[in-house]
Amino acid sequence: MDKIKAVAKHIAATKQDGDGLVIVVSAMGETTDKLIALAKEAGTDLKKSELDMLLATGDQQTVALLAIALQAEGVDAQAVPLLASNVALDNPYATVKGLNTGLIEQVVVGGKVAVVSGFQGISEDGNLKSGNGSDVTAVGIAAQLEWDCEIYSESECMYTVDPEIYPQAKPISAITYEEMMEVANLGADKIETAAVELAKRYNVKIYFGKALSNDKSKGTYIVNKQLMANQNLLVEDTPITGMGIQDEVSIFTLRGIPADGKAVAEAFRILGELGIVVDMISQQMAADGTCTVSFSCDSESGDKLEAALNAEDVFNGIEINREANLAMISLVGVGMATHSGVSGKVFRVLAENGVRYYHITTSEISISVTVEMEQKLSAAIALCREFNL
Repeated sequence: MDKIKAVAKHIAATKQDGDGLVIVVSAMGETTDKLIALAKEAGTDLKKSELDMLLATGDQQTVALLAIALQAEGVDAQAVPLLASNVALDNPYATVKGLNTGLIEQVVVGGKVAVVSGFQGISEDGNLKSGNGSDVTAVGIAAQLEWDCEIYSESECMYTVDPEIYPQAKPISAITYEEMMEVANLGADKIETAAVELAKRYNVKIYFGKALSNDKSKGTYIVNKQLMANQNLLVEDTPITGMGIQDEVSIFTLRGIPADGKAVAEAFRILGELGIVVDMISQQMAADGTCTVSFSCDSESGDKLEAALNAEDVFNGIEINREANLAMISLVGVGMATHSGVSGKVFRVLAENGVRYYHITTSEISISVTVEMEQKLSAAIALCREFNL
């Protein structure tokens, strides 16, 4: 409760007359864990629809308490009830399908601060659905209102790499939507990938900074390249902006696949049905007319996939190999498009440090490499030093 009161005091002290303000909140502290524990006490067969309904109440507690705390500080605030039509999700990855901010707009136009739950997802069958967080809801509301969006956490800003891995990591003052999506999708977890994707689609300017801080010079702006130039947010011209790291990655390699494509299509059909997101896809044709397909996924998904592939008759006679206990290190930067030799430096650094790599993929703004988990730290630090991250 002390933190809620501190947030209310901060808003009361910083809000200017005439400011339109919508505050999106999530459940407090360990509320979600406590709610799950209560659900397990009530019964062992936990259906997702009922669990999601229960977890949504955690956000609602924060909504009501913050609105009350704001009112106690003299701020005219109103808790906006959970609206089942507010944000609809059309896949498991929190893509916003539709947004209705009618009630929020009524509150804001009336001069009040609207306090809203971050848990606003519904499935197509009308049930509350987890998957999206406060980031997605906040950006969605900002897009609808054509406002900027500010996201606050315990971190002061985004860093070039996780400071726990590389203490010399540099703060990032500004980063493009494209770079942030790559970094978030490739291991950095400061902000949801879906939120950045939504911001890019509707050109929502995002500021990410430390909660209760008045100094915005230390935070990170997530914007398009044009806005960087127009608002003097340009940063040092370097090929790499940041690094993302994913732990416990598995690489699957299917060899001896008939060239008719049926087995490949079946493999990716299974991936889709299991909801598994894959990276680093590659295919090579062999002299005998067969092909080899490789792709990576997280190890938990790999366990489900391995069982599913071995159960399908279409894969009889096809060699299925899985390399587990790997980490994927990804370097991201729009500057890669104008700086040559990045891949060569990566290969050289890995070789000089005796790091064995299994898979490398590249795009216009990223290069990703998988290494053994026990070599993750040495590889990451060496690459950070090489690219001055």
